[in-house]
Amino acid sequence: MSQSCTFIIFGATGNLSQLKLIPALYHLDQAGKLDVGLRIMACGRRDWTTEGFVEKARAWVAAKARGAIDPQVLETFCQRIEYFRGDLEDKAMYARLATHLQQQGQANLAFYMAIKPQDFGAVTDLLSAHQLLDESEGWRRVVIEKPFGSDLESAQALQATIAKRLEER
Repeated sequence: MSQSCTFIIFGATGNLSQLKLIPALYHLDQAGKLDVGLRIMACGRRDWTTEGFVEKARAWVAAKARGAIDPQVLETFCQRIEYFRGDLEDKAMYARLATHLQQQGQANLAFYMAIKPQDFGAVTDLLSAHQLLDESEGWRRVVIEKPFGSDLESAQALQATIAKRLEER
């Protein structure tokens, strides 16, 4: 990412983050592809701390890294990470998240959905309800990488739900 932002990972304690996402972000950092101001906020339900998540992230990178790990890059990468505990089904979590992000002062936000596809619509609705998709002070992005529905009908229904809250551009 070439602009400063907070990259918020929903489902950060799951397999997608462990096996792909965290190691890939490390490799992007190693290649100099992440802006120096990029922050990574890992959101999950587990009762972890930032320090605990960072230790897990170190292990995930070590297990999946391509080639030698640069200790200095890994340290810089880990300093970008913050863990935010919250259950995506808890509406109050989104208010806490909005307040926390506002206190950090970062205008640009990217929400990465490393969650079950059937939750994409509800999470998008809750992000919108708490003004987390409001672009009046910075850009907002929602990244969906998993299978988008299980068939044409479910994919179209999901697209209709998400299109109520997001513009595709």
